Amino acid sequence: MKTAITITRYFGIFMLFIGVVLNLKMYLLVESPTYMFTILSFFGILLIGISYLMKPKS
Repeated sequence: MKTAITITRYFGIFMLFIGVVLNLKMYLLVESPTYMFTILSFFGILLIGISYLMKPKS
């Protein structure tokens, strides 16, 4: 169970990082706005939060 928590946490950090990078790219290059990158960031935050709420089996 501990590996599932670690995988969830790292995948959440990865999703958050990708969402932030794509959002910054969109704003810096003045591209048309889309909410997909923001949703990706929130999904990453959600995964990180879930990973902290999961309890490892003892």
